[in-house]
Amino acid sequence: MKFDHLSIKVIALVVGVAVAAACGNRPSKKIQLSTEQSAEDIIQYPIPTAYEVVNLVNRTGAAYIIEITNPTSKVESYLTEAEKAVNLGIYSADLAYVTTYNLKQETMDYLKVLKKLSDELHVSANFNAALAQEVENNIENKDSLISIISRSFSETYSFLVNNGKDNTSIQVLTGMWIEGLYIATYTTTTSSNPTDLLQIVANQKKSLETLTEIIEKNADAPEIAALLTLLDPVIAEYSSVDKTVDLPKARQIHSVIEKIRSEIIK
Repeated sequence: MKFDHLSIKVIALVVGVAVAAACGNRPSKKIQLSTEQSAEDIIQYPIPTAYEVVNLVNRTGAAYIIEITNPTSKVESYLTEAEKAVNLGIYSADLAYVTTYNLKQETMDYLKVLKKLSDELHVSANFNAALAQEVENNIENKDSLISIISRSFSETYSFLVNNGKDNTSIQVLTGMWIEGLYIATYTTTTSSNPTDLLQIVANQKKSLETLTEIIEKNADAPEIAALLTLLDPVIAEYSSVDKTVDLPKARQIHSVIEKIRSEIIK
């Protein structure tokens, strides 16, 4: 059973409220639309984006961790459409991470691999020369850069859903969620003061439940059913999580998500 645009918007609204509460009820920012798209054409991410997760990590004062992201050199090893779609999500989260920490060269490097995968998946409308130039022109302005790339993510997701590529959009969402959790748990388990980070890890249960629901509704497709199998270990880990996690639990979640991630990035 395919999820329709209305169900996505309802889920987005519910999760959006939860994210706002988790972030201290900070006001949400409206995404600027391109001239080619109307408000009706934009389908919002049904789970918190990688930018929301890594920005929360950044706001705790956690230092940037070198080599935590998936190396751009691995992009050549992703051959099937499923591998490319899930790793498009992985690399999207990595782009969010390096941009949030204002790493200029890394931002351009990850943007290039996103364009490559988008080209190969035929969803490259929003990863074009104009975007690259816009990013380059704003490379010194972190806030503008985040806004530009966030808009591009939103428009790409909308393109997928509006053009019958629901399965690809789910694969991208799954990869992005996995990498966001990996970054959050890695940072938590290596921090000398993990209190706020532990809450970020706990809060990911809500988005996992939403992601699981979307996958289950589309599990008639073998490539989507495979995602549910992939996520089963982390679903099991979060089943005992209520509102908080302690450091041993965060370490266990990290161990599980690290294994899942390793299956994807190879």
